[in-house]
Amino acid sequence: MIKVSTGETSGPHAASTLLHQVLMLNDVLEHAVCRHLGINETDFQALQHLMLDRPMTPGELAGKLNISSAATTALIDRLSERSYVSRAAHPTDRRSIRVHPSPRAVNLTLSALRPLFNDAELGIQELNPDEQRAVVRYLEGILTAMHTQIDTFAPPATTQKRNERS
Repeated sequence: MIKVSTGETSGPHAASTLLHQVLMLNDVLEHAVCRHLGINETDFQALQHLMLDRPMTPGELAGKLNISSAATTALIDRLSERSYVSRAAHPTDRRSIRVHPSPRAVNLTLSALRPLFNDAELGIQELNPDEQRAVVRYLEGILTAMHTQIDTFAPPATTQKRNERS
């Protein structure tokens, strides 16, 4: 059982400690999913963007990943060889293409993660409505704090994005 703070300031709250563990395990989980799919972390990040955001042009994907256009082409080629993405003509720009995640990639990724999603859903459903609202409030606060922290990180003046140099 996790000890809940009684108001004493002898260390971080149990929820903060557990959040730290979740964030650390997220990296471990991502590496395990990459091994399962037979791809590297950058390729997996690309698939996540394509699955969660929308199909993108190679340039848009390069911007999301902060990599060069040449690296993006190699990435798309690798994912295409594994049948994880497909290229299709852009609907409004005849000179461009869009990269789409394949149904195979979506199915493999979701089937790998579905047990975790199911367990999370079962866990929240076991809580009463007040407890569920408290969890949601806590997680919303964490998301806000994460966005705020991300926004505070400005790149050093001497650093350029890799894809801006190409």
